[in-house]
Amino acid sequence: MNRNKMRTFLEIIYNCPFILLVLFTSSVFFLFFDGTEKLKSEQDMAVLQLIEERIKTGTGEDDLVNGNDILAKKDQKDEGGAGEDSGEKQGEEEENLQNAGARKPENSGIENKQERKTDNKNLEIIGKGAKMETHTTEFVEYTPIETDSRYYSDAGKVALTTAYDYVLENESYFNDAAFLGDSRTLGISDYAGLEGADFFCDNGMTIYKLLEDDGVTYQKTGEKVDMKEILQKKRYGKIYIMLGMNELGYGDTPMYLKQYLKVVRQIKEWQPGVIIYVMANLHVSREKNNMETEFNNININDKNVASARLANGRDVFYLDCNPLFTDEEGYLQAELTFDGVHLYAQHYDRWRDFLFEHGVEREEILQTEADGQENGFGEMGGSDGESASQ
Repeated sequence: MNRNKMRTFLEIIYNCPFILLVLFTSSVFFLFFDGTEKLKSEQDMAVLQLIEERIKTGTGEDDLVNGNDILAKKDQKDEGGAGEDSGEKQGEEEENLQNAGARKPENSGIENKQERKTDNKNLEIIGKGAKMETHTTEFVEYTPIETDSRYYSDAGKVALTTAYDYVLENESYFNDAAFLGDSRTLGISDYAGLEGADFFCDNGMTIYKLLEDDGVTYQKTGEKVDMKEILQKKRYGKIYIMLGMNELGYGDTPMYLKQYLKVVRQIKEWQPGVIIYVMANLHVSREKNNMETEFNNININDKNVASARLANGRDVFYLDCNPLFTDEEGYLQAELTFDGVHLYAQHYDRWRDFLFEHGVEREEILQTEADGQENGFGEMGGSDGESASQ
């Protein structure tokens, strides 16, 4: 373009401000709306990532079941404007209070070995001088290994027994207790000497079958009973649940946790005021640990960490007896087991003593609930495959 044409073009633009206005508004419109849509898309992605992360890390029970509520709250804020910011912040603070779990730093004493094939459950992982907050379930982190299973992943953390001022109890404490579980619970029924407790357990029992119509064997009579009817008719003060071994190759861990949560909520509805103990699944021996299948300690730990998120330190407690029976690498000690999975009969007295040492009195629970209501605490803390029959 020569100078004369350029001068003519500039004169036209100068004498026609309407053209300038059209060009300017078009540019602003394009930049604004394109940026807004991009921002909204990025915000949606961030929220979805937050939901996924909260489900993985156990930030709270409500996020697990109603994760889409976060998106709904965000949409309400977009429509309602900045006036709702303070109310949403308050809701987030209340949501954070509902988290009964506390995560310990990575340098809490556990080894970070990428090549390790199981979790170190030595009690020394707490670390010297470390102080656990009462009424919380601590998670000690470690460097996870990569897995290619559709059933589980390496949790990258180990759940410890819920911190609480437990009371030393005796056999009478279990006179109003029910134990629900699989073959390991059957071992407690046979050899722990808790005659006053009711045991409902079967080989191969799972969290998915527990409340189904097929029923569970009541060990005192040997007959199948419908747990739905039992839990609605008979009043229990404590209920112990240990399930997860037969779920190792059935569904994935989030599916397991969702069903476990459903069961715990249903029990609390049928048994108001009951104390629930979520019991960790015992690890297997080195010989039984098979990283080529789903039957291994990484998978067991993944299920344990998931179920530990249900503990709130008020009426739901997580109990991990693994340190009593496992070696420094987290394997069930070979001399304690006859098949790499179940204990010899003479060792169940240690399990019984562990239960004696972790008693919670109902009066303490009532006081804790009252304190929790005053402080705005919430209710809780936090594809098919062949399963190994236990």
